[in-house]
Amino acid sequence: MIELTHEERQRLDEGEAVRIHENGREYVMLRPDVYARLVEEDYDDSPWDADEMDRLREDSVSQLDRYGHDT
Repeated sequence: MIELTHEERQRLDEGEAVRIHENGREYVMLRPDVYARLVEEDYDDSPWDADEMDRLREDSVSQLDRYGHDT
């Protein structure tokens, strides 16, 4: 059984995720209502298409320009 610290329990109560390391593996704990909300939002984890990658590149270049870095 995984034992949680007071801080980890508090974070879960506040709806935050808690990372747990057990037997060399990492797990993420969420309250059931938070998990359900994430699942219901139709999270898209499919590979990005060319248009999405182009928009990300444009956004990245814009961010770099805004903060004065050369692209």
